[in-house]
Amino acid sequence: MSLKGRVLLLVPALLGLITISAGLVGLQSVRKIVLATPEPIVVQAKSVTVVASNGTLLRPFTTPKGYWRIPVQLDDVDPRLLTFLLAYEDQRFYEHNGIDKRAMLRAAGQLILNGRIVSGASTLTMQVARLLSDQPTRNAAGKIQQIVQAQKLETKFTKREILELYLNHAPYGGNLEGVRAASWAYFGKEPKWLNLAEIALLIALPQAPESRRPDRFYERAFHARARVLDRLLIAGLVTPDDADRAANAPLPGARHDFPMLAPHVAQELKSVATDRSLVKTTIDYDLQASLETHITQRSAGLGKGFSIAVMVADHQSGDILASVGGPGLLSGNSAAHLNMTKAVRSPGSTLKPLIYGLGFEAGLAHPNTMIDDRPSAFADYTPENFDTGFHGSMSISEALQMSLNIPAIAVLDKVDPHRLASRLQRAGAAPRFLKGAKPGLAMGLGGVGLTLEELVYLYGAIARGGSALNMHIKHEVDVTASKSRVLSASATGLLIKAMQQKTDRHHVHRGNLIYKTGTSYGYRDAWALGFDGQHVVGVWVGRPDNAPAGHMTGATAALPIFFDVFARMGTRPHPDLDGTALMSNAELPTHLKRFGKTTSDVADAGARPVIAFPRSGTELPLPDAASVALKVRGGSAPFTWLADGRPVAMKALRRESLYHPEGPGFSTLTVIDAKGRTDQVSIRLTN
Repeated sequence: MSLKGRVLLLVPALLGLITISAGLVGLQSVRKIVLATPEPIVVQAKSVTVVASNGTLLRPFTTPKGYWRIPVQLDDVDPRLLTFLLAYEDQRFYEHNGIDKRAMLRAAGQLILNGRIVSGASTLTMQVARLLSDQPTRNAAGKIQQIVQAQKLETKFTKREILELYLNHAPYGGNLEGVRAASWAYFGKEPKWLNLAEIALLIALPQAPESRRPDRFYERAFHARARVLDRLLIAGLVTPDDADRAANAPLPGARHDFPMLAPHVAQELKSVATDRSLVKTTIDYDLQASLETHITQRSAGLGKGFSIAVMVADHQSGDILASVGGPGLLSGNSAAHLNMTKAVRSPGSTLKPLIYGLGFEAGLAHPNTMIDDRPSAFADYTPENFDTGFHGSMSISEALQMSLNIPAIAVLDKVDPHRLASRLQRAGAAPRFLKGAKPGLAMGLGGVGLTLEELVYLYGAIARGGSALNMHIKHEVDVTASKSRVLSASATGLLIKAMQQKTDRHHVHRGNLIYKTGTSYGYRDAWALGFDGQHVVGVWVGRPDNAPAGHMTGATAALPIFFDVFARMGTRPHPDLDGTALMSNAELPTHLKRFGKTTSDVADAGARPVIAFPRSGTELPLPDAASVALKVRGGSAPFTWLADGRPVAMKALRRESLYHPEGPGFSTLTVIDAKGRTDQVSIRLTN
């Protein structure tokens, strides 16, 4: 080695001697240099990392410069790796202040005596300083800066924090930085689950990350790992048998793919993760993994061009537990990149439960109210049933469970499509109509655009007794404040009873599940949505390109997957299915025994009751113990007033009544006259 080279390598030792001498004679110059030197920039860009609710990695992303730098904490690493790393790299890590003076003197003496480098003197703190500053250290100025910055780091951070910085920034070949990225890339697992052979390789790689990459230089990596194991054996940290087995274990010949679970969710969250690298979700890892495998297999069975989307949420907490936007980004499906949970589609018959619920809330109907299924025209709209036949007179519960179109449109005609659109918005949905179009009767049969996510919101509100909740997928979201009421509690209870199907068409008991299927026009969308006492599930099957899908229906394509999802979670009873019997048709008030005519009721239109006060959309202040005046014009006395489906005035002869609300919030007021004619308004009561 040349004289210049030896002098350069002596720089660390000479600086160590200078530091010792300065301390002995009381000089402060070196210390002043340390204090005046800014520490390296430790806020390095990290991989945005999306994790499940239990912290399990769902999907990491590269940094803006293309590096895999997945954040890791000491508690997430096998403790043996930390012990062995310090034994191999920096035995006095917890004793020195960034510079190991004894090691520097030893290295200098060995260099002088042998004419070559026998051992290094760089501490882990010095290595961290080099990694963070990214400055060359093969010249005297660079080495001096590294030493000064190492001491600066020691004054700013704890030993634990410095060790953590090393584990997050050490190079492992290619675009891998940090032990967690290396562990996933080379072994396909977290660094807390490593074996001895894997630990030894991860200790060996940072010294020469490019020339020791096992996927490119197998022999070099093999021998470098063996040297680490020899040192650990000499230090008494491993047994001869363990060291021998680890030294002969095969090395990874190629890099593993990084996890890519819930890819659509992760991509969406990554785009908004501007202030942090770790994004914790509400996703249940095991459920998500199980459903992704299942959906990929199911999609392949449907044929080319088909896709399946599934969403599962806890309707009590609002946590979204699984979200499968398609068969997977790597499935080979040409539309795999599309997140079909957010695609705007026709909902088919899935809005019928809400239509009937609004009818219950308005006092127009009851699950056991009889309704006619017969050829009917509603202004310029003439619907037909899915089977093109007519089924005569039946209860509303039967009409709902058979998903008949004409009875549903008859009820929607009375409750008003605008009210249906408004309640969808309360649930968190944004109904889409053709340009220039307004809510109309066609909404009841799918003539509106909604997403699977929005329908899950709606059915989640029904499951919660009519109260919407801000469903969320980010773990930190505060959901203590409930959103608007979609249906009154009493109307929702009746609706759930009406939807209950104790057996499906195959006579399988489904007592805990309340669900509805739907099929859009042209067999383009197949739906199944429903819930039990805790979970709400939505399933969509179809073609992302909106092409017809043969004769695929919600019952044949989506419902089996819906049942599969609940089979993985188990079912829980719903409180509204408590066994309490509904009033029979004979027990109902006269105006609820049979639903009104299915054609527009034009007779005696001028005498229909109209709520004069309050007007729909009014906001009224609500002092303590306040009363709201109710006024009706037209119609025939006596009048029955309902608030959110509950009677507040029965058979009142006067046209004025009082309503004593329980508290602030939205409220739906309904008046029914002696002939069963109704009017309805929605108001908001404020403190």
